[in-house]
Amino acid sequence: MKKNNKILLKYIGERLQTFREERGISRDMAADMIGVTPRTLASYERGEREITTDRVEKMALAYKTTFTNLTNYKNVLTEINA
Repeated sequence: MKKNNKILLKYIGERLQTFREERGISRDMAADMIGVTPRTLASYERGEREITTDRVEKMALAYKTTFTNLTNYKNVLTEINA
């Protein structure tokens, strides 16, 4: 995996976990809401597994936010290009 991809996965994973925790949603509950196992969700949150856009969109809906806000996409591009 390229360095930039690792940075992106780690960054987005941290945001996914932060949003879930801020909303008081357990990992089990969130996994059920988006249709994955808690173990898969944990691997997304640790940045160990690639996540599809569709899954991120489901998370955004579950966490009552937008895709852009959840991923903070503009700032991650700045970090990757630094």
